[in-house]
Amino acid sequence: MGCSPLARESRDPAPIEQLVEASPDIASRDLFYGVGGRANAPRTDTAYRFLERDESGVSTNFEIEDAQGRHWDAKFGREAKTEVAASRLLWAIGFHQPPVYHVSEWRIADGKEAGVQPEARFRLERKDWKRDGEWDWEDNPFVGTRELHGLVVMMAMLNSWDLKTSNNKIYERRRASPARIYVVKDLGDSFGGSVRVFTGTYNDVEEFNKEGFIKRVDGDRVELHYKPLLLNNGVDDDLTVADVLWTCRRLAKLRDRQWKDAFRAAGYSDEVGAAFTARLKSKVREGLALGDGARS
Repeated sequence: MGCSPLARESRDPAPIEQLVEASPDIASRDLFYGVGGRANAPRTDTAYRFLERDESGVSTNFEIEDAQGRHWDAKFGREAKTEVAASRLLWAIGFHQPPVYHVSEWRIADGKEAGVQPEARFRLERKDWKRDGEWDWEDNPFVGTRELHGLVVMMAMLNSWDLKTSNNKIYERRRASPARIYVVKDLGDSFGGSVRVFTGTYNDVEEFNKEGFIKRVDGDRVELHYKPLLLNNGVDDDLTVADVLWTCRRLAKLRDRQWKDAFRAAGYSDEVGAAFTARLKSKVREGLALGDGARS
């Protein structure tokens, strides 16, 4: 296995809490409403004001405003489900996430986009969060840390393959600790098969079940079946047994109800949610099995 920049020490380290919570109470987290909680959930009994349409990505996004003056980014298409479920699970094990929700049906009040809208992922654009640039997978203040490696393992477990720098945001937060956080956003390209040529698939139970997790173990080094976007093809080089255990031990703390809620929150049927959950749990067991006789 080659030497990835992820294996080097960071030149400018930052407190690890800016990337992930050190000791989250994983078993108590509400994975139906997520980090935003029930209080911040978007209302479906009121019409929204249309502000702007964005067609720059694969999915159509609307910028909208609710009656309370809160701004939301609404994303349409199949990513509306995958992004919410992936975000719930990242937050579940301590990684910072914005408030996101799945809304099955909603309305725009007037204008050319007026009327009933299809399902969408709603992301709250918080006024107390200010964007402060982007961060690169292989050049950031956490290079060489178990937690960053653990995040890569988590992306592999979700088969979240679109590891573009533009999806990684830095935020400055008012009246919050830590005030500065590093976030992976736009997680829609998950729960399918990872990259085979240029792109992978997403929201595909069959493809998600088909792809393996751990390809081989060589001493302390772990090679995964996962292949991210070509731009960051080496991001999963130099992962260790301890890195895989770090992520799997956190996921193992989730209760059955939490797994179910993560996919219910994303608008999946119980049947589909159970299929995704079963595969994820099998990956957790596979990862935990590396701990037999190993030290983390």
